[in-house]
Amino acid sequence: MRLLTPLLLLGALSLAVPAGAYEDTLTTEEIQGTLENTKLNEVFSQYLATVQMYDPERATRMGLHGADASLTERSPERVSKELAALKHLRDKLHEIAKDTMYARLKVDYETLDHMLEVDIYEMENLGLLANRPQYYLEPLFLVYQMMSKDYEDYNTRAANAISRLKAFPGVLQLAERNLSRPPEIWTRQAIRQANDALDYVSDFVPVFHGYTRYDPVLKAQTDETMEKVKAALARYSAFLEKDILPNSDGDFRAGDYAYGFYLERLHALDMTPGAAYSYSKKSFKKAMKDLDSEAYNIDAMLAKDKGWKGVLDKLPKEHPPEGDVLKVFQDEMDRAYQHFDEHKVVEFPRQRLLIKRMPGFMASVLPYVYYAPSFALDDTRVSELFVLLPPEKASETAKEKTLSSGFNYAQIELLTAYSIMPGMHLRSFEASSNASRIRRASRQPVVANGWACYAELLAEEMGYYSSYWSRFLRCYVRALRAARAYADAGLHLKKMTAAEASVFFQDNLFLPKAQADAEVLKLSLAPTEGFTYIIGMDRILQMRNYYQRTEAKYFDLRRFHTLFLQMGEIPIDRIEEEMRREKKEEKKIIR
Repeated sequence: MRLLTPLLLLGALSLAVPAGAYEDTLTTEEIQGTLENTKLNEVFSQYLATVQMYDPERATRMGLHGADASLTERSPERVSKELAALKHLRDKLHEIAKDTMYARLKVDYETLDHMLEVDIYEMENLGLLANRPQYYLEPLFLVYQMMSKDYEDYNTRAANAISRLKAFPGVLQLAERNLSRPPEIWTRQAIRQANDALDYVSDFVPVFHGYTRYDPVLKAQTDETMEKVKAALARYSAFLEKDILPNSDGDFRAGDYAYGFYLERLHALDMTPGAAYSYSKKSFKKAMKDLDSEAYNIDAMLAKDKGWKGVLDKLPKEHPPEGDVLKVFQDEMDRAYQHFDEHKVVEFPRQRLLIKRMPGFMASVLPYVYYAPSFALDDTRVSELFVLLPPEKASETAKEKTLSSGFNYAQIELLTAYSIMPGMHLRSFEASSNASRIRRASRQPVVANGWACYAELLAEEMGYYSSYWSRFLRCYVRALRAARAYADAGLHLKKMTAAEASVFFQDNLFLPKAQADAEVLKLSLAPTEGFTYIIGMDRILQMRNYYQRTEAKYFDLRRFHTLFLQMGEIPIDRIEEEMRREKKEEKKIIR
């Protein structure tokens, strides 16, 4: 149907409005703004269609399920076609008269523009096909998520997941054609990941049990598919070891331009790479000073003699039995919900969270406690918390070491505050409730990671922690994150080599070499990610302090948190602007 021109539309509207209600009629500018908003929604819908057509794996993670049976084609031809489509969409977006749009939708416009720009940049510059051997293993985790998450019909999900598993060996064969000279640490990580997947491929059997148990034909097909997956993984691991590792001499460090691009375009931060490096360095020094101070509060004599490391070694090691760890997390989540509801500082997250044992094949990729939010655009929203427990075949000594260091009671409290309430789970629920699909589909690490760190502090301020050791652990984790931020900037701005960054973690945080190397690996894969934790938390605290100062006795902490979180996935600078605009509107209503 042909759209009315602004003048005809204005005429039609004016006929329906009584003469005495002139103030309720739309101006020509407002009509034009409405039309431009419609164009924005059209471009975003075309963006989602493009993603679903060319990158069905990403589409699934976004909550688009029209191509759940297909895997993303990992070929230069597909990349070239998708790149051309995205550039066309961005040109189309720039045809929209942004200045006529409502203020809130201008932010949506900018957010979509940044999404497109980052997609285009990464497709042109990251060289995923040639440089990232782990990219070819991503379908396994996605298949597991499809089966573990509760969306749509189970049998439909299972059929789609099996279809993807059948296509998975072909993806690994494409890797043999595409890979060239990736960085050595990426190749070694992909080898470990492939071997872990091979060792723990049995983790997939239970998630398909409901699909195959009453149909022997389906069970036979699934078993045959899993055998082919195992053979493909073994071949891929051998290929990486024999053909790729000897030639893995690529440099993962992003450089000044790429680091600056992410700061400006992904995070929308008004900060140069050099400024980010200086900020990280100062934050690290301050965090270490705070850690020393807190160590003295715990045990002054021990801190004076052996420093904060001596105090950390004194941390109580009491932990739940291995079989009770998941239940303790569940109980702690319930306690956190009740505690923060009573203190009325945040809203209650009305969204399911399932706490599960982490499959072994994910261990080399994810942190040992990993929060997986619901797919962004899904109507049914169920989040998951994966907990990596010691392998059953591990010795009792190894199990005890893992449980005492990672799952002592003080650590579980901190992990609950960070991952669940009032941390990632609460933020995910609030962000996913936003009416704007653009804000739900966007990703903003500064906001997400910053809020999770802020949640740990908020839990301390609200008296959630039952032990002073949790405060000490929070200071320790803050220092570790500041070290990551410093190493992140240092690595990607080429002020450090990988070896120097590993030594930095060993010398300053006393990490074992294997753990220090793992820290460098995580930083290598995502430039600026390590920086987002400290800058995000600091910016949230700055905003809170501003409103506490300007609103004085009228300041409402829960209202502040709710406003912040409900802005959705937009850059933190835009959240600040939107909140000020909301506050001004509230004042107008009061007057």
